[in-house]
Amino acid sequence: MKNLKTILSMIIVGCCAFIPMMSVEATTVDNVEYAGSNVTVDDLGENNYKVTLTGDADEDFEVLAGQTVTLDLAGFTLTNYLHDNQTAPCEAIKVNEGGVLTIMDSVGTGTVTNVAQSTYGPITNYGTLIIESGNFTTSTDTYAVRNEGINLTINGGVFTTNSQTTSLIGNIKYNELSADLPTMTINGGTFEAVRDAIKNNENTAITITNGTFTSQKTFALDNLGSATVTGGTFTSVENSAIRHQIDSTNPDFSSFNITNATLNSAADKGDYAIYDKAVNEDVTDDYNITTDADGNLVLEELTPVTDVTEETEEVSNEENPETSDGILLFLGLTAVGIAGSVLTYRRLHN
Repeated sequence: MKNLKTILSMIIVGCCAFIPMMSVEATTVDNVEYAGSNVTVDDLGENNYKVTLTGDADEDFEVLAGQTVTLDLAGFTLTNYLHDNQTAPCEAIKVNEGGVLTIMDSVGTGTVTNVAQSTYGPITNYGTLIIESGNFTTSTDTYAVRNEGINLTINGGVFTTNSQTTSLIGNIKYNELSADLPTMTINGGTFEAVRDAIKNNENTAITITNGTFTSQKTFALDNLGSATVTGGTFTSVENSAIRHQIDSTNPDFSSFNITNATLNSAADKGDYAIYDKAVNEDVTDDYNITTDADGNLVLEELTPVTDVTEETEEVSNEENPETSDGILLFLGLTAVGIAGSVLTYRRLHN
């Protein structure tokens, strides 16, 4: 990358965990503006910056701790940088812990994406990220937006992925030592994926008030943490609109509350699928699934139906002894008749 600051190995651990001991260059608001970068920076003072794209840009852009940044895509495309024409081992945008970034698009055609050789998705958040507008897309097996930070708020934008294996937006707690839960709030936007549109993983929290969420093959929302939904449209073309994952050995594993949402599921599927982590199985058919007056998802385990066919037949014979005796009498008379016929036949032919 041209004239850009080298990030030390201690930063690499967070940015490029899958490429140990490799020097990776990245830009920050301190050095993102240089000749040919297609980026301008307005220093607003007190570590507050306005960054604007003036053309399509290839950058590994970081927001550092203590910095508050507004990024205007301005109708252009921001793509992560392809190092040595072989790999792109960092995101297009990374918000570090303690950093704050707001992404907007004053024109409407601005895009954040990643190249095919990427190790990471277009955006990773470890701090505070607010997305107001823009297009966010990936064709790689990565999240378009991965949230491990204190807060990700999405108020608008269009989010798409073509991945056959990975969800579109991921809320995930990777650092188990942190006491803070990654929190995501979605107040609007359009989300389209082949797999899950939104994946709320273990030990995370999500609140959805609005938005349009579509999955082709799996679920519009897949929840393993704490989820509160008060609006929005959730559609799965081939499956249930929402999957809620539980642990039958731990009632506090996950929670789900839903009101005022529109659910569209495949014709042969219910609106909710239930997956039990304790047995690693889909257990949807084992429960009657309802919501209470407060919108909490209620799972009532169904009583297994036992096979009583043999018992019914035995009871039937005992309750109808004359029928059984009649059959025996008929068989006995038939045997006598056959024996007599055989005897007559022998006499005639001896």
